[in-house]
Amino acid sequence: MTKLSSLSIFFPCFNEEQNIPFFVEEAFKLLPKIAKKYEVIIVDDGSVDKTYQVAKKFKKIHSEIQVVRHKKNRGYGASLKSGFEAAKFDWVFFTDGDLQFNLGQIKKFLPYTSHGEVVIGYRKKRADGAFRTTNAQIYKMFVDVLFRLHVKDIDCAYKLFSKRALDLVTLESEGAFISAELLYKLKKKKIRFKQLPVDHFPRRFGSPSGNNIGVILKACKEAFRLYLHLKFGLFSV
Repeated sequence: MTKLSSLSIFFPCFNEEQNIPFFVEEAFKLLPKIAKKYEVIIVDDGSVDKTYQVAKKFKKIHSEIQVVRHKKNRGYGASLKSGFEAAKFDWVFFTDGDLQFNLGQIKKFLPYTSHGEVVIGYRKKRADGAFRTTNAQIYKMFVDVLFRLHVKDIDCAYKLFSKRALDLVTLESEGAFISAELLYKLKKKKIRFKQLPVDHFPRRFGSPSGNNIGVILKACKEAFRLYLHLKFGLFSV
């Protein structure tokens, strides 16, 4: 298997103290097999449990770990921006710290990095219930109407980017609209996406925040404001 020259992998976390030992172990088993150099970034978005303390404990064990902390909860978009900003290597991959994806699936992304700069996953079947699946479908239609993005799974938290592609765009969103904003701005830069199916699993520990109606409404608000900003020069996100 061809190895990447270097890889930054980061995990956005909010109250994931129980999940951290599992994804850290998984990451350090996998990374030497797929990258010549690597780092692991844990982004703690103002957790109120022991996420930060557990992350710091593992940093003492693995010098390749970097911990980024938001003193208060800022939102999913802010977590992704912090992860992208902290990443220093040629390729940048992120997946959520809730263990709903098997990290090893990234192996099938690697062949596409030789002739592309963005490889994104889409869930074969969502494992988080009918309510959230329906919300996601409605949100996708809303985004496609505004931005004609037309990717299979906008918010699938399993994406690999070249650092060069990420450096082409400036992100503004602080909430769940961040993935759509990123893909839209990359598309405007003529960056093409390779989309691959990935398995999705139920959470082992903790509670999801994506079902929160406030999160969904904020994402729609950010989407509409960006649309008005880009099309008519009004507002900013």
